[in-house]
Amino acid sequence: MVTINNEDVRETYHYLLTLNVIVEKDFQHVKGNKSHLNKLVPSQLSGLYSQKQQDALKFTDGVTRTLYDASVVALVTSFERAVFAKYRTSYGTLRGVVRDSAAPPLDFFHSRERFINDSIDKLAGILSLIDGIIDDPTMEKLKQIKDHRNYIVHGKRDSIAPAIELDIDTIAKTLDNAITSISN
Repeated sequence: MVTINNEDVRETYHYLLTLNVIVEKDFQHVKGNKSHLNKLVPSQLSGLYSQKQQDALKFTDGVTRTLYDASVVALVTSFERAVFAKYRTSYGTLRGVVRDSAAPPLDFFHSRERFINDSIDKLAGILSLIDGIIDDPTMEKLKQIKDHRNYIVHGKRDSIAPAIELDIDTIAKTLDNAITSISN
């Protein structure tokens, strides 16, 4: 388990770790006893995947894979929320400075506000905004995380699976490092 400083990312990470431990502990029993799966699934699915050992293992693998995919998306969502909150706070400060010190008219400010707010609303926008601010290894991992997240959320179509699959600890720590870098 890694130490995560950002509260949003840390909370999400802890939830996901807990779910992962629950799944791992319960699915260990399925490997030796396929009928144990009936205790874990909703009553409507009881008996559906536990008839054959191979089907039970395939089902548990699918659940584990889905949990990993959901974990990637949940962590990136927490990251986006934290970065957008920091961006909007700093942008609000900039807006106050411009409003208080610029001579009227402020048309430039409204144009700039519209340009910035319209363009930075996605993960790719965040990465372009922080490129050059954070160190290169963290930025490379962020790009890998973005590619993997895009692969997941777009239905695993129109792109190839990421060559490197990062574990949840690495993803959480990378996202936290990026937030820490832009906060200093």
